[in-house]
Amino acid sequence: MEVVKFRSSSGIAKVIGVALCLAGALTIAFYTGPSFSPINHYRAFRAGTAHASKAPSHGTWVVGTFLMVLSNVTWSLWMVWQAVLLKEYPNKMLITTVQCVLSMVQSFVVAAVAERDFTKSKLHFDISLLAVSYTVMMIYSLDYILSS
Repeated sequence: MEVVKFRSSSGIAKVIGVALCLAGALTIAFYTGPSFSPINHYRAFRAGTAHASKAPSHGTWVVGTFLMVLSNVTWSLWMVWQAVLLKEYPNKMLITTVQCVLSMVQSFVVAAVAERDFTKSKLHFDISLLAVSYTVMMIYSLDYILSS
């Protein structure tokens, strides 16, 4: 694990880097300028309902930024804990499998809370099935295997 030495120039640079990243994230959260319009005006990327086209409120930006920072902190803590765990129990594939199963359970809980109608979660034999399959096989599998 890395140690930050506040008296060295590299330690000070690390602390300044973290502070600048947090300042940037908080600036984005508390910025009250106009909302961004999408660059791509293709019809598939447009919101389907009238209320979805409204700009998000300031509270939504703050909550979203807080959740993003919390996500990054917990992911960093998981990486540190995983390094300690691998020293104690060096079976990388089992740890990766447990991580994938727990992520699946967590995603199911979030999906069940966000969308109560399970008929909307049905996959049809079309491009949506291909997109989900590609995402699962390529992105998540490679990410978890390469990061452990």
